[in-house]
Amino acid sequence: MRRRSGQSGQIVRKGKTWHVRFYVDVPGQRKRLRKSVPVGPAVGKEKLTKPEAARKAAEIVRAAGVNEPEHLEQSVRPRLVRTFQERVEWCRKNHKAWTDGKPGPVATMEGHLRKHVLPRFGAWPLEAVTETAVQEFVADLKRTTFERRRANGTRIKTYCLSRKTVLNIVGVVKLVLGRKVWMTWELDLGKPNRPKQRYFTQEQLRQIIEAAPKGYRVLFALLAGTGMRIGEAAGLHVDDLDLESGVIYVRRSVWRGHELEPKTENAVREIDIDPALSALLREHVASEPRTRVFEARNGSPLSAGNIRRRVLHPLLERLGIPKAGLHAFRHSRVTLLRKNGTPADLQKLWIGHSSLKTTDRYAHTDQELEYRRDAASRVGLDLIVGPNQASWTQHPPQGGVPAKRSA
Repeated sequence: MRRRSGQSGQIVRKGKTWHVRFYVDVPGQRKRLRKSVPVGPAVGKEKLTKPEAARKAAEIVRAAGVNEPEHLEQSVRPRLVRTFQERVEWCRKNHKAWTDGKPGPVATMEGHLRKHVLPRFGAWPLEAVTETAVQEFVADLKRTTFERRRANGTRIKTYCLSRKTVLNIVGVVKLVLGRKVWMTWELDLGKPNRPKQRYFTQEQLRQIIEAAPKGYRVLFALLAGTGMRIGEAAGLHVDDLDLESGVIYVRRSVWRGHELEPKTENAVREIDIDPALSALLREHVASEPRTRVFEARNGSPLSAGNIRRRVLHPLLERLGIPKAGLHAFRHSRVTLLRKNGTPADLQKLWIGHSSLKTTDRYAHTDQELEYRRDAASRVGLDLIVGPNQASWTQHPPQGGVPAKRSA
């Protein structure tokens, strides 16, 4: 089979990318189909020389199995899916991640497919997307600098993908291929970086709430006092508030202007609030008739992006507080709960996490110096030797060694 014309693959350059062309048998047809599969960049810092591209192309052709005897048998017995792109189309119609998924996660997956996965693997035979091919894909993602541009083509910024983003992109690839394909893979994604998620200290929260525009003061107080996601706060109805009992019922979330079920099953929850926040909310909802607790001027649900860009970021700049997003309020709430010894089961309930391991990533008590000092003083040397230990430094025992205490 290898001696058939075109079966070893031909390296060609298309614009800025090397491609390999080879033929595959088509079930029920004598004429073979010519495939053109991207191999790698032909220009730029990460460019491949033609010999390097040829070596990678040989791996792609080999992985496609077009030179194996089984290839002819497969052409006689057609499979449902032939290329990665076709497998993606099948998943969009039949895979529960798409059919049962929430709009937000589905939109994220589609973004990864459009920007990264399909340009790389879309035209590849499904069998060619191997562990080696995906490991090379990971390496390319980690060392590539991307650009974000406006509609008119002007560049907004350049950026590199975080390890978490690369992990999510690879997750989409695995989702499409199926567990049976990748369960034995051992991909190297590099050492995890320390999370740099921002949070607000108690003093910063006070400054933000006091300086916030009147229409957003209650919203920021709610986020600080409950740790709710901004989408959950935007989806709150007046009927979700039991201010006499001091309970907020989280029943829905807002995503791109549409009310949906909350992010996860655990996100449907009850949050107990203090009397001060209850009084603030009572005054807010009584100021005018409304269905939603918070809404835009035209009556539509709040937009998280607009609040962040138009209200929060200018406010932080004016106060001299480093820039952060609305999710920082959620991290601040977890940190405050931890500092005050709130029971773990209540932390998990109020924040809406399925596991305390997730909640652990939201705590920033290690950055609270005053809290650490106070905690250290409560478990200091006094607990071991008693409060008179200070006299040791003033009148040390002879020889510089403390005398033994009587039993």
